Amino acid sequence: MNAARQKEVSPYRLSLRELALVFVITFPLIGTLFPLDSYLGWKSPALAAIVVKSPLNTTIILTVILSYIVWLFSRNPQKSISALKRNWILFAFLLWAFCTSRWMPEPGQSFNRTGRMLVFTLYAVYLIEFMPYRRVLQLLAIGLAISCTISLVMIVAAPSLSYSAEDLRGAWRGAMIHKNVLGGTASMTFLVALVSWRMKLLKPFHIVVIACLATFLLLIANSATALLAAFVISAILGYLIYVVNRVSYPLVLLFFTGLVASVAGVIIISSGIVYTLLGRDAGLTGRAEVWEFASYMIDLNPFWGYGNGIWTTDYFKPIVLQELHWPAPHAHNAWLDFRLQLGLPGLSFAVAIWAIIGMRLLYAISIRRIPEMALPAAIYILLSIRSYTETIIVDPSLNEMFWLAFSYAAFAVLPVRERHRRRQQRTARRLWAEPSHTIPQQTFAHERTVPPLS
Repeated sequence: MNAARQKEVSPYRLSLRELALVFVITFPLIGTLFPLDSYLGWKSPALAAIVVKSPLNTTIILTVILSYIVWLFSRNPQKSISALKRNWILFAFLLWAFCTSRWMPEPGQSFNRTGRMLVFTLYAVYLIEFMPYRRVLQLLAIGLAISCTISLVMIVAAPSLSYSAEDLRGAWRGAMIHKNVLGGTASMTFLVALVSWRMKLLKPFHIVVIACLATFLLLIANSATALLAAFVISAILGYLIYVVNRVSYPLVLLFFTGLVASVAGVIIISSGIVYTLLGRDAGLTGRAEVWEFASYMIDLNPFWGYGNGIWTTDYFKPIVLQELHWPAPHAHNAWLDFRLQLGLPGLSFAVAIWAIIGMRLLYAISIRRIPEMALPAAIYILLSIRSYTETIIVDPSLNEMFWLAFSYAAFAVLPVRERHRRRQQRTARRLWAEPSHTIPQQTFAHERTVPPLS
């Protein structure tokens, strides 16, 4: 009991395994200063020359991490098999992504990118299935806080490296590759801070500091999608926890709320109010042209797709420059890129993953488990919003695969843990109903009572 209380009071006391987990979360998975040669080379070739640059750097690091994860899974084979089966559709999605490397102009690159997604997926599944849930949330909060702190230090100490390109209108990228990555990380940190406050994962003062830091980075990143997502998700979580979760029939209330919100959203978006408030044009800073080009390329290859990572190949770059007159790195829309890179099967898997998480979110609402499932729900909504204006999951934003797998795995294991909880409750009620001791018969005054055996 004392050890459990000490851990609850001091969430920052990490074991060696937890230190390794936080390190992997902070750098490879979130992408803080990773890969280092790419981060430095984007702004300063002179500094990049100091770093040992090799195309195998990232591959070697992720291979070591993959070996470590496989070793962790191998320690409990039976539980590992059950965990992998619960998340089978994620691995089916990755298997198809591996298959698309067969017709890629540069198959090795496609295979490598999908291999990174596999590492992120396995890591998320391990955290959910093999670690205490509250402890996982604490480790995520610590990792995101470290990442945001490093970004703030980089902005202060090396502004030339931490500043985005001039055409991005004063946006900062911090310790990330791009300003949208910083915005996404800051919005995720803010949401984790809200969940930590609700679940009392960290000390209140520390949560306030983390939330303020995340808000500051979110504002200076100038990522309109991330800013809008953080605001919308905060409102949705508050509504789910404090309104829907407390009514007699939460699903009925949620249905009518969703209907009204959908109609209002269509009216607001079609009228251009959101674009005006965010300071963006109706074409979303050139995204409309990229979407048109991506749709055109999809029509040329509607079923199989071009392969994961096609945008950075020597085959695709000249076509992009010829049609768009600038080197667009991706489609700026996840659903278009699912179809462009992974074809119709890849898009079908993505739609199925999103639909399954959505149905399990409704299940969590129906059994009133939204407070503890607030972070997976927030991640799901955040990825859904960002998928409209950013390419996530597939190349080049592979790190979001960790967050998608985390959300999916958390909802996938929820029915199992709910059945286990109800079984324990039934057992406890049955034991409580059974008489724990027999009432001794009344004895006469002259009879001697025999003391019980010790």
